[in-house]
Amino acid sequence: MDWLDDFYQLSAALTDYKVAQLQGTGVGEDYLEVLSTIIPHAILAELFGSYRSIVAENSATPTEQLIRDGILSNAKLGPVARNIIKMWYLSIWYQMPEDWRQLYGKPNQGDPKYQDVQFVVSRNAYIQGLVWQTLGSHPMGAKQPGYGTWGDKPSDRSSIVSTTS
Repeated sequence: MDWLDDFYQLSAALTDYKVAQLQGTGVGEDYLEVLSTIIPHAILAELFGSYRSIVAENSATPTEQLIRDGILSNAKLGPVARNIIKMWYLSIWYQMPEDWRQLYGKPNQGDPKYQDVQFVVSRNAYIQGLVWQTLGSHPMGAKQPGYGTWGDKPSDRSSIVSTTS
């Protein structure tokens, strides 16, 4: 199934970054691969379908409240959506909560590459994590800002995050 566009659209709504900014990280396909390997496809189809319904019913970019009410507060979809947020910001897949696993079954366990345990998605994902841009910082050990930049006044980061996708 080709869910990449759905994944970017939903991710933009969840992270408050533009689709182009997320695509520019170069890790969206990796995150979708992790997600679709671990989470049952029926649940992912429901998640993406729920987001498309919210967009269709409101004929615009959904507000934070609509996302909260329609997806994040849902017992089945909310934990998956929160894991997507954590992946984009922290580059880590966190094991699905035990209560979710009890209700909706254990996530896919067939592919030894991705198991439902906590792990850093990849070295590049760590470097591209949204947390660094949001903080106006850089990942430790990578993307160094340059000698002497500690003496510069921090710039205004409000233009980095946008509510439109």
